[in-house]
Amino acid sequence: MNPHPAFRKPPSGLLTSVQAGLSAGLLVGALHGLCDGLVAGCVGTANLSAWDWIGCLGSAVGLYVALWIAALSVLAVVLHPLLRARLRELTRRYLALVALGFMAVLFVELYWWSRPWVFYGRPASSPERLASAAGMLIVCALFGWWLARWFTRLPAMLMRSISIFAALAIVLGFVHHAMEDAATPRGQIQDRNRDQPNILFIVVDALRQDTLGCYGDPRVKTPNIDRLATEGVLFENHFTQVPFTWPSFGSMLTGKYPRRHGLVKMEPGLRMPPNITLPWHLKTGERLDGRAMEDSDWITASFHTGTLSTGSGLLRGFDEYFEAMVGHDLVRLDSTWSVFRSDLLLFVFKNKFEARFDSAIVASNARDWLEQHHDKRFATMVHLYSTHTPYDPPADLREHYLDPAYKGPIQAFYSVQREAIEAGRYTPTPEDVQRIRDLYYAGVAHADRMIGELVETLRAKGVLDSTLVIVTSDHGESLGEDGLWEHDHMVQTNLRIPLVMRWPKSLPAGRRVAALTDSIDLLPTACELVNMRLPVEESEVRAFGEIDGRSLMSLVRGESASVREHSFAENAYFHAAQNGRFKLLVDARAWQEPTLVAARAVKDRFLPRLYELTSDPHEQRNVLEAHPQEAEALFQALRRWNEGLPVRRMEESHRDLEMKARFQQLGYTGGDEQAPPKAPR
Repeated sequence: MNPHPAFRKPPSGLLTSVQAGLSAGLLVGALHGLCDGLVAGCVGTANLSAWDWIGCLGSAVGLYVALWIAALSVLAVVLHPLLRARLRELTRRYLALVALGFMAVLFVELYWWSRPWVFYGRPASSPERLASAAGMLIVCALFGWWLARWFTRLPAMLMRSISIFAALAIVLGFVHHAMEDAATPRGQIQDRNRDQPNILFIVVDALRQDTLGCYGDPRVKTPNIDRLATEGVLFENHFTQVPFTWPSFGSMLTGKYPRRHGLVKMEPGLRMPPNITLPWHLKTGERLDGRAMEDSDWITASFHTGTLSTGSGLLRGFDEYFEAMVGHDLVRLDSTWSVFRSDLLLFVFKNKFEARFDSAIVASNARDWLEQHHDKRFATMVHLYSTHTPYDPPADLREHYLDPAYKGPIQAFYSVQREAIEAGRYTPTPEDVQRIRDLYYAGVAHADRMIGELVETLRAKGVLDSTLVIVTSDHGESLGEDGLWEHDHMVQTNLRIPLVMRWPKSLPAGRRVAALTDSIDLLPTACELVNMRLPVEESEVRAFGEIDGRSLMSLVRGESASVREHSFAENAYFHAAQNGRFKLLVDARAWQEPTLVAARAVKDRFLPRLYELTSDPHEQRNVLEAHPQEAEALFQALRRWNEGLPVRRMEESHRDLEMKARFQQLGYTGGDEQAPPKAPR
């Protein structure tokens, strides 16, 4: 074995172990930083020039070298009694520490990148995940030992070159940071934005309208949302255009139906065409007085959980973003290093670790950001996830909503458990169903608490009354009604969502609006409130036309009774139209027929269903035969709506096939008039 040059005159005792740790940390850190930096640059979100590659890789190497020198030096001190007793030679202590370092690196990388294939969807503490992790650790220990022996047998000159490489990389990383352009000052208050309100846009994923106190439900305590409703405007009949996340966010941020903004399904790597979003428009649009806004007039940030990500194209126009589930720390898009760094596993794990101890990490980071930028003209979107699976609320809220006498198996509710229920592998008892609902209700209370903390941050900074606060959801949720769970179902519990808005200057306190309103109305309403014209799409953008939404301010001021006659919603298999009294649900292909009668005659399609919502809010009775004229009128409205959209239909999402099979089990499909579909259970 050829020892490292530094080992030719080895010191004795503890210093021997420390020197072994320092040298081992240099080797492990340099290789780890180089490899992880290459992966981050190739599969991450940073757009790198040749110089950016050099600078960012240099910085990554520097960070990992510092980390591993510290870690292995401390480990050497801790293990010194064992190393001294078993491994008297410095080279052997060095070999042992390098092997431990390589083992840790290999395990972290293997565990992280294998997640989509190894018991995906199960919690990290599940027996399956723990057993697989143990197997990976054994494999990585063996391979790490072999790899350490191979590296320590390299020629001394090559080992010395690793030290030179690490030093050079650190210098280049420092130079890159020094040369990188300074952040552009954004959001300074001046003539163009002085009369505009800040915007705090809060979206609680999968939040049912009927679980909030301000909408009449006494089960869950939601004092913060209720107070916003008391101090602002509540919209009683607000609906989403699609009951799953990406297309719904697209509609809220662009004011367009999903088949106009173009994001018609959720799939890794899929991006929404570059439509004009609300944050983009705030910095590029035109004021009502004709003055053009400039990029620096607003500072914008998105704090989100779950599947929402920069890769979806939904976040066009945000200057900064925080992605909790991906593990991205707060990222500044005008800093190449900031974007690159967010994809390094070192920072991903840091954020994942913090999230384990802060169940409100999205709101916590958003509060910090608001405190730092409260004196600017800001717009921030906060995407909360406590009402989305997994339903796993904090301990203090579990105490308030969960039955301590429950002895069943459900302590938290994950998608994998929903899959087991829908596949028939597990039949929940009534107590299980109630347990799942109680977990969800505690999640609603958690969301309310986080909203209250955000609002109180603005109040403490004295800018609450100069901020337009919007609280809504992307879709609702099913909690076992008719055997349906989670979302992507065309039922009212999924389509009906809350909308509460507060800004004392233009939104009167305590106003309740009963008219039909939709998610597509948020952008035009915000535009009117910030004194800006509606967006006009660039001709070269494949955005399929102008916005569909309407400003809701005429309803708020009492100048009109409605902004539209019908609310439309869809997914890949079903279309729905409702007018406040009736709701028609049809096969997504039915609109191609000239009449509802003709559509009903087509074999092997979902049988149309008409619900009278005023007397049957839970959609238990199909009254199609009793109200043929009302059904035909809604069907013709659906046909006109479909014909006006450039994309012919939605595509399958991750839940569509499951939902189709579930509806078939409930007897909703078939074209035989002699065998009408069964009512939902």
